[in-house]
Amino acid sequence: MLREADINPRVNENEDDGRFQYPKVLIIGSTFQTKSGGGITLKNLFSDWPVDKIGVITDRIAETDPGLKYSFYQLGWEEIRYPFPFYFMQSRIKSGPINFAHKVGGSSLKHHNSAISKIKGSMRNNFNKILELIGITPLFNSIKVSDTLKRWILEFNPDLIYIRPFYTEVMTFGNRLFEELHIPYVIHIMDDSVRYNNRSLIKRHKRQNYIESQFKQLIVNASECLCISEAMATEYQLRYGRRFDHFRNPVDLDKWLPFQKKDLNCSNNVLKIIYTGRLFPPTFFTLLDMCLAVDSLNRKGKRVEIDIYSYDKNKRFNSRTKRLLGVNLKNPVSVDEVPLLVSNYDIFYLCLDFDKKAQEYSRLSLSTRTSEGMISGVPVLIYVPDSSAMSHYFKMHNAGIVVTNQDRSRLEEKIMLLCTDIDLREEVSRNAIKTAISDSRSDFVKESFRNSLIKAAR
Repeated sequence: MLREADINPRVNENEDDGRFQYPKVLIIGSTFQTKSGGGITLKNLFSDWPVDKIGVITDRIAETDPGLKYSFYQLGWEEIRYPFPFYFMQSRIKSGPINFAHKVGGSSLKHHNSAISKIKGSMRNNFNKILELIGITPLFNSIKVSDTLKRWILEFNPDLIYIRPFYTEVMTFGNRLFEELHIPYVIHIMDDSVRYNNRSLIKRHKRQNYIESQFKQLIVNASECLCISEAMATEYQLRYGRRFDHFRNPVDLDKWLPFQKKDLNCSNNVLKIIYTGRLFPPTFFTLLDMCLAVDSLNRKGKRVEIDIYSYDKNKRFNSRTKRLLGVNLKNPVSVDEVPLLVSNYDIFYLCLDFDKKAQEYSRLSLSTRTSEGMISGVPVLIYVPDSSAMSHYFKMHNAGIVVTNQDRSRLEEKIMLLCTDIDLREEVSRNAIKTAISDSRSDFVKESFRNSLIKAAR
């Protein structure tokens, strides 16, 4: 990932123009937040960037972490407008710049809880599901480059645009921006967005061709192409004929090493497992399998608990786990509290669902929490399909116990093995720490990432 040219000091400093030490970056397709893997990775990669060198274009202001001092432009009515006569189904969000630090809790970000608002919200959600099912969501959510937005971009004057093209509409928006403004850009792929976007039941083939054409155009014009894993980089180069550099979620050693688990004996009366992540696909069913395995072990006389920390509210998951023994749903904690929290557990759990849809989405991805689990020193248990990048990564480094068959009895067996075999625990913990320091330490990853953006900006 890090090339000799990337660490040459002459690349880091432009003698003619010092601004390229940190290019002025305009981010679209994502926002800074700690409730999703992509948002966490984005925050960590840009954590050293000067605040005046970052701008964000987003339609998800309400999801953005509060108090940020970057420049924000909220996509609204001027950029996203449903065609007549359907625009009455759309929220009338004002377009324009937002001083986010002053707007948190303000009128533009309030969630209206009246009965009418809830009814309208429910109607919009159902309408959007229908659009997605039919396969015409991009027609309704197409993002236009309004005059207001164009003026704001030109005033911000970015050196580079950073695009995370998860949705088709972000792909088309990125292409339109380049056609109109010719600002160099990079793309950063964290999930197999092209395959995942092909979910419509009607005109499936035609829709797939459209998505592929938009994505290929985005790749062709990109100054640099980035992705989340070595497996994705290899497959995307074969698939699209462009070299991809891979950047995973970086971990700050100063924050993690003081709390790194040292005593690996499972000497407590209760074996404690921790999960931090989503309660929805692509982890819903494999997380449920773990909860059922924990319940089964308790009914067999073992004392096992899994504590689940998530921002998600999932009634379906709650209803299916509320009567299971040893399953505890916890309130989420702040990012700064996570290293200490994890150190109190015996097993760090990572998972990906085994169904076809989930594999299309996540087969080439590395979970944001992969590097966190590894650096923690807590032995990692991974329950994922054998074809996944996560399976390959952990097996290659012998950095955890990997279960690649969807079999709860096998999961139970590995839980108890990991608990009782101290030599195994010490081996996978040691290998995980070594790998995390080598591959994911923040100074290495962020510097390499910064140099890729410097190269792209030029």
